Amino acid sequence: MIARALVLGLALLVWQLWAHTYPSPALPGPDAVIIAAAAGFSDGSLTTDILASLQRVFVGFALAATAGIGLGTTLSLLGPRAQPLHSLVDVLRPIPPIAWVPLAILWFGLGDGSAWFIVFVGAFFPIFVQVSWALSSCPPRYLELAHSLGASSRLTLLRIRIPAAAPGIASGLRTGLGLAWTSVIAAELVGAQSGLGYRIQMHRLVLETEGVIAGMLCIGALGLAMDSVARRIQQRLIHWETT
Repeated sequence: MIARALVLGLALLVWQLWAHTYPSPALPGPDAVIIAAAAGFSDGSLTTDILASLQRVFVGFALAATAGIGLGTTLSLLGPRAQPLHSLVDVLRPIPPIAWVPLAILWFGLGDGSAWFIVFVGAFFPIFVQVSWALSSCPPRYLELAHSLGASSRLTLLRIRIPAAAPGIASGLRTGLGLAWTSVIAAELVGAQSGLGYRIQMHRLVLETEGVIAGMLCIGALGLAMDSVARRIQQRLIHWETT
């Protein structure tokens, strides 16, 4: 913790010295960024945009987690019979969420609907792939032991497959949450009228670079906070294996 604070302090010092030595509107110093952020919090506009982005990412992520876990579990249990559906996912998965923005706006219009969809797309695929892989990678000796004891398929899933796959599933959810956060920012840059992405875009249009950087730092801080919370939840719930 101390080392991280020292590195952060050193980075801020170097940034401030650079901005003071080579003043430029393209890179204002941290003092100007702090003033811009304070003004945004003071008038409530920055808080409103933060809450809008968080609401969108949590709705989209919840939908993606539900669909990813449900579909991943179903296909892992189907085994080779699910290969055609896996092929469809393999075709869609490499498409970046930002590429879906024009269709999202066409289908859902500007606002929450299109942002939810982009977040869903960004978070769904890593969750689905990780869930499907984790449940399919259960050690055979566990399954053989359950079969020898006469465990039903349902009991094997609940007591053997899911606990064994839980660390992998949790890692997929954390990855999906991170991608959901970056996806909502990308969606708000062009497809919303509120949120941190929209705020950054508006500051860019009026050449207020300090506002742009303040929004970017809020994105980084909130992303770090969400990942830290997700990690703590994972460590508490999956106490037999932590990451």
